[in-house]
Amino acid sequence: MSKVVTVRGKNREKMIEKGLNALGIDPYKDKVVIKPNLIINRPYPVTTSPKTVEYLINYFTGKANEILIAEGSGMCRGGTNKAFLDLGYVELAERHGVPLVDLNEDDYEVLKNREALKLKEFKFPLTLKDAFLISTAVLKRHSMAMVSLSLKNMMGATIGRKARFHLLGLTKSIVDINLYTKPDLALIDGIESSGKELGGEVTRYDLLIFSEDPVAADAVGANTLGFDPLSVPHIKLAQDKGLGIARLEEIELEEMSE
Repeated sequence: MSKVVTVRGKNREKMIEKGLNALGIDPYKDKVVIKPNLIINRPYPVTTSPKTVEYLINYFTGKANEILIAEGSGMCRGGTNKAFLDLGYVELAERHGVPLVDLNEDDYEVLKNREALKLKEFKFPLTLKDAFLISTAVLKRHSMAMVSLSLKNMMGATIGRKARFHLLGLTKSIVDINLYTKPDLALIDGIESSGKELGGEVTRYDLLIFSEDPVAADAVGANTLGFDPLSVPHIKLAQDKGLGIARLEEIELEEMSE
């Protein structure tokens, strides 16, 4: 049974500390990589709030030898580095002495997986190697994938352009990517939700979702947005491929307040 912790409130820093403590999170690697969703250079809640990343840095400082922020933006004109700059990540990184990595341009090694549905070979970014990987997604609906949460956020943990995943089939591509880059910790920010992937009517949920199982985290996130998790193709397929638990009745849910 997978455990998911939800924390309701308005104080992001206290909520993050409470959620991580409830999970008993302590990185078991020397290197922590925080992977935000910076698909485009539009502010939160379209993209991950730099405050969320900053409070994660604060939490893991002293618990890991190295902390990095890594992303491969899919739609930002000017690339990932422009998204870093426009969204406040450059200033954040300089203040904390944390490197920023553009995964679109990262060095890589080619991995193979016969169990993959489409991506039998995968260019694995070396920045992620031997790392405690944190997916910091935002709570969003998506016009093609139904929801954009922890699993889909890992599309930005790939080398180069993302359009090929749509051509190959989005559902299978999302699952394959997570076969190679499954996060060790999923944090979904639902304090505010932008509606759709690139913006829309903002809804406040005052909620953060935490789990070491990204499928379970996404199941709770999808349910929060009004979807049966098993009706979301990539969440169901991720469960079928052994990436985690999507059935709500099989998830241990601990609900907390700030």
